[in-house]
Amino acid sequence: MKDNIKTITDFIFIEDKIEKSDLILVPGTFRIEIVNKALELYNQGYSKYILTTGGIQNETGVSESQFQKQYLIDNGVPIENIFNESKSTNTKENAIYAKEVLDIEKIQYEKIILISKTYHSRRILMTFKNTFTDSNINIATVVDDRNITKDNWYKDNEKTAKVMEEIQKIGEYYLKGDLSL
Repeated sequence: MKDNIKTITDFIFIEDKIEKSDLILVPGTFRIEIVNKALELYNQGYSKYILTTGGIQNETGVSESQFQKQYLIDNGVPIENIFNESKSTNTKENAIYAKEVLDIEKIQYEKIILISKTYHSRRILMTFKNTFTDSNINIATVVDDRNITKDNWYKDNEKTAKVMEEIQKIGEYYLKGDLSL
């Protein structure tokens, strides 16, 4: 059993060393922890630019990316350092539409810091690498309010189910050609 836990943990939970990059990319979310991580890395000088992504996902009429952008502005990030993509509805679209924005704005994206929930890091990395084929992508992870970590995901049925759901989604994305191996 321990071997299975280690194998799944090593596959799902990515812990990259973060380095200075061309861009910090925030995937579509209303989770403040993820936006705070982007703000923290920006304030530490890891990148001059932040790209927020995500369309309208709830009844507020506000897109995820607009929520993220406003939070960043309210916390001191100059508007000219924030790019915004507001059409996406899932991880694959986050990547596709983010790349479109960067190409239109002529922003270099050789090195990207991609913010992710801990348990979502493998799928988001594989999905973004399918679109950003020539970019070096480093994952900066965040423990969200579900508190799922590499050390506890297998100790609680709800946490285990969430990790297994990610494994299932990786398979589904692969079969559709939406991620790279």
